[in-house]
Amino acid sequence: MTTSRRRRGLLAVTAVSAVSLLGVSLAGGATAAPTAGPDEAQAPKAKSHDDKERKGNFDARTPNAKTTYNRAAKVAGKESDASEKFRNSLGTQGVVELDPNTGTPAQVTKLDGFLTQKSAKKAEDVVLNYIKAHPEVFKLTAADLATLKLRKDYVDDLGTHHVFWSQVVDGIEVFGNGLKGNVTKNGQLISIMGSPVAGLTAQAQARTAAPALGAGKARETALKDIDGKAHDGAAKTTGNSVKWAGGDTAKLVWFHTADGLRKGWSTYVNGGGTKIYTHVVDAESGKLLYRRDLSSAGNGDALVQDNYPGAAKGGTQRVENLIYNKWLPKNAKSLLEGTSVSAWADVNDDNQPNAGETVKVPGTATGAEHKIVPFQSASPFCSAAFICTWDPAKPDSWKTNMNQDVTNGFYLASNFHDWLAKKPISFTPAAGSFDAAGGDPVLLNALDGAATGADGGPDANHVDNANMNTPPDGTPPTMQMYLFRAPGDDASDYVPSSSSNDASILYHEYTHGLSNRLVVDATGNSTLNSIQAGAMGEAWSDFYAMDYLVAHGLEKDTTAAGEIQEGKYVSHGLLFRTQAIDCRVKAVSKTCVGIDGSQGGYTYGDFPTIGGAPQVHASGEVWAQTLWDLRERFGREYALSLITRAMELSPADPTMLDMRNAIVQADLVAKGGKNAGIIWQVFANRGMGWYAGVIDAGDAFPAEDFHKPPTGKTTSLTGTITDKDTGAPLPGALVYIGGHSSGYAGDYSATTDAAGKYTITNVAPGTYPKFVVASPGYELAVNPVTVKAGSSASYAVRRNWAAASGGGVVADFNGPDFTDFGCGPGAAIDSAQGTGWGSTTGDDAGTPTGTMIPKHIDIKLPAKVTIDSFKVDPSNVCGDPGSSSTGQYRIETSADGATWATAQEGTFTAANRGKYNVLTPTGNAANVQYVRVWLLSPQVPDFPTACPGPFGGCQFTDFTEIQVFGKK
Repeated sequence: MTTSRRRRGLLAVTAVSAVSLLGVSLAGGATAAPTAGPDEAQAPKAKSHDDKERKGNFDARTPNAKTTYNRAAKVAGKESDASEKFRNSLGTQGVVELDPNTGTPAQVTKLDGFLTQKSAKKAEDVVLNYIKAHPEVFKLTAADLATLKLRKDYVDDLGTHHVFWSQVVDGIEVFGNGLKGNVTKNGQLISIMGSPVAGLTAQAQARTAAPALGAGKARETALKDIDGKAHDGAAKTTGNSVKWAGGDTAKLVWFHTADGLRKGWSTYVNGGGTKIYTHVVDAESGKLLYRRDLSSAGNGDALVQDNYPGAAKGGTQRVENLIYNKWLPKNAKSLLEGTSVSAWADVNDDNQPNAGETVKVPGTATGAEHKIVPFQSASPFCSAAFICTWDPAKPDSWKTNMNQDVTNGFYLASNFHDWLAKKPISFTPAAGSFDAAGGDPVLLNALDGAATGADGGPDANHVDNANMNTPPDGTPPTMQMYLFRAPGDDASDYVPSSSSNDASILYHEYTHGLSNRLVVDATGNSTLNSIQAGAMGEAWSDFYAMDYLVAHGLEKDTTAAGEIQEGKYVSHGLLFRTQAIDCRVKAVSKTCVGIDGSQGGYTYGDFPTIGGAPQVHASGEVWAQTLWDLRERFGREYALSLITRAMELSPADPTMLDMRNAIVQADLVAKGGKNAGIIWQVFANRGMGWYAGVIDAGDAFPAEDFHKPPTGKTTSLTGTITDKDTGAPLPGALVYIGGHSSGYAGDYSATTDAAGKYTITNVAPGTYPKFVVASPGYELAVNPVTVKAGSSASYAVRRNWAAASGGGVVADFNGPDFTDFGCGPGAAIDSAQGTGWGSTTGDDAGTPTGTMIPKHIDIKLPAKVTIDSFKVDPSNVCGDPGSSSTGQYRIETSADGATWATAQEGTFTAANRGKYNVLTPTGNAANVQYVRVWLLSPQVPDFPTACPGPFGGCQFTDFTEIQVFGKK
């Protein structure tokens, strides 16, 4: 029976352009830990009534960590002496990161200088000439360079050229790959990125057949994948692209993976509600190659407020002319016709402006329109300082202030558009801003879903949140603004209000559009994918929103710590995040206390624990506070310039350390690097110093460090990698220093030779907390390493007999197979904590239930072994919430796959999520070739009585990974 993956993941999802104000769930990187679900401990106020679930992201180019690391090792092993000489020529702060799929650079740059000298040549020539001069690194021939098509060259307010090329063969563009070069106003090359495809023309010649799958079928496949519904409307074909009247599109593209090139359909579909996705569907087989959730969780005279109703500053309505400010054309009839915003009340959540949902242009002969009507008896939280705008006890009372709500949202979004366009941010049409003239105004759905519940009010999926989806430049984004406080929820801590009336929330959502248009690949797709990148997305949104309010005197900011709070209105003055954004390290303030009671602002090592578990909103608070440190140190003008320009210089899917480097580079461009020492000190103070370490962007447990970059001579690190159980050398293993290689073949990385030996050259001395060894069939080993002259570091790693990369196979399983969704049974043995096996709790259809139908997976090991331990991560996967993690379990063993005996059993809790738990067999450990894992219950509190109910575990039970250790 085929089970729909409908409702997988939280409503407010992705770490990326699918962004919302509150809870999120991410596809994650190789080491991404699960995020908190609605049923588990979260930061104060960081909760949602959302129980609707949805699909996360998928990319066939990086299916799991095992595949990625294996490819990276092969790429590193093929590097020539000339390539190594090039790396060394860049110095200790040079970066050469190779893409494991293409073997070409994902990033080449320096942190302490430019790649080239000043030049009077055009920016595009500076980039291309450098590539031609270094074929040993870029691997592009003249034929490859001929495939490059200049897509965009825009100049920021520092005079820096950001030049983008896509790769095109036979009129078809490559999805995601290409070139991106950054060149100063003086013609100095800052960096080159993009992972271009070498040998593209030859690969395309082998794929000349017309697509077997048409655009309409590809759209249908994409909508079916997200359980979406198509809007009726005619289709218009232009070349290789098709656009439907409802806004859906399909475009023929090339899609490159490590297995080669293929044709695919790149689609943009709106399946209703927040189901707004982009896909790539294989044009031959119809298989899914890529999925990305794009939701991030009057006569002109109007009455508006600049902050929120009741605020001490900006809390009283005033008159603003929407036409005079050029936010509406003079002949406009409604707020649908804005120059950068198209707003309506999408109360039925169909993403279309229907009769009764639109608002005419405000203003009459007698004055401005849409005075707010207070509902001060709606809640004990209503007061003169926090004015309530509806009464949840009267579910359709939102109608009273509907026109005011839409108008205020229109004003705030239009105003913020203009603010972001000014220096020093300079988010202009060339940079990717949202404008009707460019075909992509913000589609602002105020009061989203306000009439989807009983008695004319909102249902549980349309309260206490807001979100913004951001497709690539030229396609309109959608901002969905909800009511706060659910009808009948007497335990809610929220003011009965609307997010369109809270400037900090609306500006937060709008900034997701900024970050997702600036941190992009060569073809303009956002790359804020993994937990660290997603956390920065949330932090940027808080930072830019609160910067505006402070800069305009709407929120107080003195020398005292702990004053600046996001979401203060809806939370009636209490903390909406776990801390205020202006909490310095060691600050003493009641709003600068962690949930564990510790005093002072956060440092990098707090990343996984800020909200009780790794989660983009809470984990991002350390980044937001660091940005505020930069603002206090440099003043807002220069800080905003550095922070914004750094997004444009960023590599794809950055870690916080990558973005730190980009900020250092931005200062190099603006001031010749004269502030580098201060910038390093700010980051070192927050634990993001030189020796800080991460495995990759999905690493939810970074290691902090408080040092600035070392000076003096570099040295080499050598060593031998062996099998811990046999003592034999381990050839072909990838070794690297986390935080200095982005997890791929880069500057501080190497591959072991036939004798298991490696050498990493040009390393700055010191102690690095994350030295990583990755080899097929072995556990991922992470250890600290101290580097000094003549030092070596040798490690013995253990064979993981269950690993698919070492010969382990899934011999049998029961329940549905969700392999097509990236969470089939094989993901339980792929050596990656960012993926796992997702199954159902009850029947194969996923019907919610309080009675578990046990699920099992049988793993055949490549040899018979005596097991001494298991390592198990029972966490939720596939976009499901924490309650879908495995609770009660049993592990059985067998010599022949026929006769089974119990080796270990027990119950996992929330404390076991997001990590490997070591389990020792209690028996039946000898002569084992088969291991069976039973999932006996989800981690739903009081499972038999709580389900069916609002817990994801009532429907799905998941299991991330099992590792098996022992000797033959």
